Amino acid sequence: MHQKITIHGTAFVTSFFRAGDVELSKDRYAYLWANPTVEEHAASYSAAVSTYEPYAHCLRNRYFYDKMVQLIEKESVEVLINFGCGFSMYPFIIEKDILFIEVDKKDVIAYKKARLTNWLKQGLLPSKYIHYLEADFNQPDLTHLLQAIQKIKGTKKSMILLEGVLFFLAAEDTYRLFDLFNSLQEKGDYVGSVSFTPHLEKEEVFGKLINFVESNLQKNHQFQYQTVPDTFYQNLDGYELLEHQDTLSLSQKYRPEKVLPKSEVLNEHMYLLMKNTDKQ
Repeated sequence: MHQKITIHGTAFVTSFFRAGDVELSKDRYAYLWANPTVEEHAASYSAAVSTYEPYAHCLRNRYFYDKMVQLIEKESVEVLINFGCGFSMYPFIIEKDILFIEVDKKDVIAYKKARLTNWLKQGLLPSKYIHYLEADFNQPDLTHLLQAIQKIKGTKKSMILLEGVLFFLAAEDTYRLFDLFNSLQEKGDYVGSVSFTPHLEKEEVFGKLINFVESNLQKNHQFQYQTVPDTFYQNLDGYELLEHQDTLSLSQKYRPEKVLPKSEVLNEHMYLLMKNTDKQ
């Protein structure tokens, strides 16, 4: 039997996809995570699920990169908090020297810190203000994480990014995370979130994704192939939905000349929210 990929190992594949079209993704450092094994996993995933996945991941990265840069330039964001940061490289591709808080599983954080430290010593990356926090989003009590972030963040204006995470969580974990966001953020702060909608469950490409996961990924007991309806974001306590995009709409924005066959696209949805109440 072939060795299965851990859920966190998918972060390597995502980085490999972003490196494939730097002009689009803007991630000029994603190539650092590549190796022959990652390339093999990425090729296997694309062939089994959708050949448009590399392009889709570049679109997603570009969308949030642009939003973050716009908000930072307007001085609306002073700290970026990336929940489930994986091997994203936003701190290094964003030129402004703001504060970054990276949150993920213990093994991901340990590996990422070690690699980044080495690349910084080699002069391959610019120096940035980054704090790393270990967390398991499946845990029933996230108080320790809330307190750790509050200690670092203080009263700085924040944007939280939750990208490529919710599919791997259960519904109760999702509500717990957004309750944490509500307790952490001030009025006027932002959240960027990514998820699939229930409509996608009817599509063949979603079935291909599930088949690939079942055959190739190590899953935990709370992995439920979560999809999230638009109404979750529209009715989220304490937040206003400012913008809603998906892979197809972003393709029209960034590469209008490219034709996407909808049935073959694993259509992800991107949501930008703003907190419209005082801290809970």
